[in-house]
Amino acid sequence: MSEEEKLSNEKAVEEEGKQVEDVAALEQTLNGEMGLAEKYLANWQRAQADFANYKKRAEQEKIETIEFANSALVLNLLAILDDQERAFNSLPSELEGVSWVEGIKLIYNKFKGILGAQGLSEIDTKGELFDPHLHEAVMGQEGPEGIVIEEVRKGYKFKDRVLRPSMVVVGKGKKKRKTAKATQKEE
Repeated sequence: MSEEEKLSNEKAVEEEGKQVEDVAALEQTLNGEMGLAEKYLANWQRAQADFANYKKRAEQEKIETIEFANSALVLNLLAILDDQERAFNSLPSELEGVSWVEGIKLIYNKFKGILGAQGLSEIDTKGELFDPHLHEAVMGQEGPEGIVIEEVRKGYKFKDRVLRPSMVVVGKGKKKRKTAKATQKEE
């Protein structure tokens, strides 16, 4: 083998070694870049999920704001319902059945129906078990313990939230009557 052949073989071996080193360096660079790409993809997906959650939360807050405004309006309108009910309860019997009174009752029922369609509902009271979340006890009387005996003022819910609790009279049990013997012993 001549010197030229030896030099060309050495160059070929050297170039092969450089190529192997270049391939290893390229693979290492590729692995690093793929890791960066995965990191960027994960960050992008997280940002996309955060934005979707933000949109949902903003929409929910908007709905709650509208419902709060509606509930404030309905709460103010409850005074009108109460006044109309008191007026109908105190109506003289000679005016019962008069056409204009019946017309006002129809308007009242329509008003109540519109509020009901928006989500207003009455809280059941009489004969129900006292619930401090729904009822406000204003008095206790002799009667079945823990049972609502009488409704003083109607309570209302607006879309399953208590808008105004019912004012009620609650039974506190029956008083034990003293027998004649017990009264004599006390004296």
